[in-house]
Amino acid sequence: MLKTLIVSVASECQYSCPLCPFKHSTEASLSPQSLQSLMEKIESVDNLVVSCSSWLKRRDTDLILEKLRDKARRISLMLPMGEVGSMCEPGKILSQDLASDILLIASQDSAVPVEDLRKTLSRTDAALGVWFISQLSYSSYRAFKEIFPKVKDLGLRLLIGETPYSYSSSLDPIVFVLRVGGESVGLPFGTRYGYKLARAYIEGYPATLLIRPLQLSGTLYVSPGGEVAKHPRSEAKVRIEEISMDSLRRIIYMPEKMPGEDFFFEPEVQVVLRERVKGVEIDQKTIQLLEAIQAFNSLKAACRSTGLPYSSCVERIATVEKKLGRKLVVTSRGGRLKGRSFLSELGLQILENYRKIIFKISEEVAK
Repeated sequence: MLKTLIVSVASECQYSCPLCPFKHSTEASLSPQSLQSLMEKIESVDNLVVSCSSWLKRRDTDLILEKLRDKARRISLMLPMGEVGSMCEPGKILSQDLASDILLIASQDSAVPVEDLRKTLSRTDAALGVWFISQLSYSSYRAFKEIFPKVKDLGLRLLIGETPYSYSSSLDPIVFVLRVGGESVGLPFGTRYGYKLARAYIEGYPATLLIRPLQLSGTLYVSPGGEVAKHPRSEAKVRIEEISMDSLRRIIYMPEKMPGEDFFFEPEVQVVLRERVKGVEIDQKTIQLLEAIQAFNSLKAACRSTGLPYSSCVERIATVEKKLGRKLVVTSRGGRLKGRSFLSELGLQILENYRKIIFKISEEVAK
């Protein structure tokens, strides 16, 4: 399975996002037919991302997404915050109900159109989120503190990271969230959009941190000019009409150095919690699983995000619960929450203790 397919279908764009990686000098010539030919060579896609270029302005956007939707488990649409009003116009993509989530890209220059956002929320089942570009500057911190209360008041998902797919070594979402008053940062618990995901809390409100991968794996990018590459800043490109199964596999699976990075080391802290009286150890894998359950409220989704088989997850939790004599995870058996899983009071306490340790470590790194 292809993990992430990034498609830019823009016919025009102001490229206003800082460090935008989607700029192109050629005319947008990507056609639904060429995309369909490419998709015939791909078995399935976990996450299709239609990039933050102005896909709303293309007349054939619906047709392009129709060619892609059957192969994609999840479709994510991106656009600049300033264009959210266009989504509510009659006949636009919002009425097609094709997207799993819609991500609005915001930076220090973005205003939050509250009324347009309320209108959008009332017209779609897609999860609406704000992806704030985490520039490490005082103007960016001030802008975030103005935007954050509105995002919180509307109940929108909050994502913090670099400009999508710029892979910039100067924009660190963990440092950013700590400097704007983040209360805790968890370890990465899964991947989405081609990034590692980590959970943080700002004034008690959850935020998802999008962390650059050390090495890209299972990612494919299709440009507006019809070029296929591993990512938007990749130098190795193949015309979509000329791509073969062999060249497609090479692009997807061959390792490629991240742009602008000779080396990039991620701190990896191995922390084991040990219960003082009974001596029961809770390892990092178990804690990452608990963190994923809290994020998704689903044991199956948590297992997928951590890469563990469902049976192993159940056994891992049951073993710790038996040793402690208390439940860590509670699953609802009936009502509207049927099948959902939640952390027990003890599970939340374990996670909180772990986060305090990781927060102290991250705080030292950010200084």
